Amino acid sequence: PKQQKPKQHSLTKERRLEGGLLVRDILIGTGSLAAKPGKKVSIHYEGTIAETGKVFDKNQSKSNPLDFRVGTGQVIKGLERGLDGMRAGGERMLTIPPNLGYGKKGSGDVIPKNATLCFTVKLLSVGAGK
Repeated sequence: PKQQKPKQHSLTKERRLEGGLLVRDILIGTGSLAAKPGKKVSIHYEGTIAETGKVFDKNQSKSNPLDFRVGTGQVIKGLERGLDGMRAGGERMLTIPPNLGYGKKGSGDVIPKNATLCFTVKLLSVGAGK
């Protein structure tokens, strides 16, 4: 068995959602609102290619989080769906299959076609948005 790093939070059981998306809570958030379609969210994230472990994108700048409205197609489907029900302060690991990521086309030179993606996401806030 793999040895856990001492500073890691204990991970909850992995859940497989529609489309093959795997969701694992690292830390359960305590915010009053849950992320769902129509809500504006603010996140920090790191995305890696599952097959290689290579980081392809990350946003962990305290002054410039990624803000978007869930359900509007501003980010890939797997990331949107993986946030569902999450509360501010929460952290999740998402394993996103190609059909919920960049699919058969990939994304330029950065993400190969048919790539499975892994995201670690920290939800900073959930609001109604404007």
